[in-house]
Amino acid sequence: MMASNDLEDDSGPGLPDDIYEQVTALAEKANEALESDRPSAAIEPLQRALDLLPAPQHEWEAWTWLNGSLGEAYFNLSDFKMARISFLDAMSGPGGEGNPYLLLRVGQSAFELGETAQAKQMLAQAHMQEGDELFSDEDPKYLAFLRSDR
Repeated sequence: MMASNDLEDDSGPGLPDDIYEQVTALAEKANEALESDRPSAAIEPLQRALDLLPAPQHEWEAWTWLNGSLGEAYFNLSDFKMARISFLDAMSGPGGEGNPYLLLRVGQSAFELGETAQAKQMLAQAHMQEGDELFSDEDPKYLAFLRSDR
């Protein structure tokens, strides 16, 4: 799950207070659902929170971690197509490009979709940054695939 420490973009002003409060409340609701192993209950509040972000949405830090959390919900539901879309969206926001956790999840989603070239590329990038430790709580099949000749 992505951290939701800061809803403000580092390069400019923060979210307006009313939007900040709404996004925070929706994110908390979604995080509770994810932590309670109810990923389907996290999707709607996360989508509503994303819809509240002022344009251009992808320039807000909240875009990155909200999409990361949305991807996590889809990943936990084994909806790997939507998970990959959400994780790639997260990578388009501040701090998302090159984020090892997002690279890991995009790679895992691609693997599950049978898209081995993208899976290998993303998993390798994640592994180069964080090593085996990033994979320690994951299904061993992903690290085995990365080390294979496939």
